Amino acid sequence: MPESLPVALLTPTGKDGIIAERVLKSAGLIPRLCADMNAVCELLGRDEIGVFVMAEEALGGEAKQKLFDALQNQASWSDVPVIILTGEDELSGHLPKVLSGIAVKGNVTLLERPVRVATLTTVIRSGLRARQRQLDVRDHLAERTAAERSLRESEARLRSAVQSAPYPLMLHAEDGEILQLSQAWTALTGYDAAELVTTAEWSKRALSDAPDGKDLLSSHDTELDAGGSVELGERQVKIADGTERTWDFHRVALGSLPDGRRLTLTAAVDVTEYRELVERERSARAEAEGANAAKSRFLATMSHELRTPLNAIQGYTQLLALEVRGPITPPQREDLERIERSQRHLLSLINDVLNFAKIEAGHIAVVSEPVDLAEVFASIREFVELQLQEKSIQFTLSHTVPGELVCGDGDKVRQVLINLLSNAIKFTPRGGLIELKCVADDEMFHISVRDTGTGIPPDKLEAIFEPFVQVSRDYSSKHQGTGLGLSIS
Repeated sequence: MPESLPVALLTPTGKDGIIAERVLKSAGLIPRLCADMNAVCELLGRDEIGVFVMAEEALGGEAKQKLFDALQNQASWSDVPVIILTGEDELSGHLPKVLSGIAVKGNVTLLERPVRVATLTTVIRSGLRARQRQLDVRDHLAERTAAERSLRESEARLRSAVQSAPYPLMLHAEDGEILQLSQAWTALTGYDAAELVTTAEWSKRALSDAPDGKDLLSSHDTELDAGGSVELGERQVKIADGTERTWDFHRVALGSLPDGRRLTLTAAVDVTEYRELVERERSARAEAEGANAAKSRFLATMSHELRTPLNAIQGYTQLLALEVRGPITPPQREDLERIERSQRHLLSLINDVLNFAKIEAGHIAVVSEPVDLAEVFASIREFVELQLQEKSIQFTLSHTVPGELVCGDGDKVRQVLINLLSNAIKFTPRGGLIELKCVADDEMFHISVRDTGTGIPPDKLEAIFEPFVQVSRDYSSKHQGTGLGLSIS
């Protein structure tokens, strides 16, 4: 409020000062009685005066020059209102030299005594309002100066950050003028900052995949608001020495320059080595997949070729055991049984390899159809009965699914269960126990195989499903097999 500004009073004669102070207080103003011109000038220097009211008599001696100097030394925004109370009838003619001089130097209002109180307070309030506007201008100038200083400091920090960035950065205006390039940008491209001064020149010279006349670095500026960003994608950059690199460009809008142009930051990352690595990995993956497919085809072909003579061995062994070629002795029969067991074992190994090769080659089809689990369980026993008898292993089958149909592939379920049971028989000692159990909940049937064998160490649980892996398998192991059963399952 203007009335909150103090009114300086300088009345050096009689009790005029005390009376003026009382009058101003009664009018709701804030008078500040000064002893001499030095005190007034000190207040003027500190911008602590709203209006200065003085009697003409206070301009005697050196006081006039001190007031002149104080008014001349005001800031550019400051012009303190000065009210001088003159003598009676003094303003009816030419102004005295002392008054005319001060009127030229400052914002002076002359009031002839005697002055009506209402006139005096009205003039003072008018001066206070003018002074308040001056102070508002001062505050506005201070705020603008602080904002400009902050902007300059921010710009300096930005330019310093751009200059020292470890990767390519470009500051440019919307019209294409390049304002600054990072050291990394110039070092990686080999172009001097003064050589290419606009984004259009840079695109024409350095972007070998840019269409003729197309400024790729500024073409997206119209799409960006302050703080927005856009991915420009990868471009082939022609280095000054003639080589080409692949850069990935990204654009960020930073706001506006003092002249109104939009400021943009373009960042780039050299991804040449990364792209080469990706291409090498892609080629290596394709080679590995090709080699794996060739291996699978070889295994499948080899397995087929081996199964034919093995089936012939089984056929001729059975014919000999039936004495089609004549009587055989007990030792000969025992030899034939050994041959047949070896044939079955070898055929089992080959079947595992063939199944695994089919799986890897993607030639295994899994169908989904109604399956009677009870029938599947009943058919499994005949596949493992002989092995169970040879090791005197007790086998129990418990389920509550008589007549229940599930959705699945019956042949694959049967094969998985045979693999699990064969594995259990292999690692269960003579006289042990194997349990096949099936329980159901609201949505699923859960089948489990448990045995009293050696078990699986916790640290091997994830490895047992890898191809050709057997727990504790070494050259002296008594357990035979390919290690494909669980992997196939």
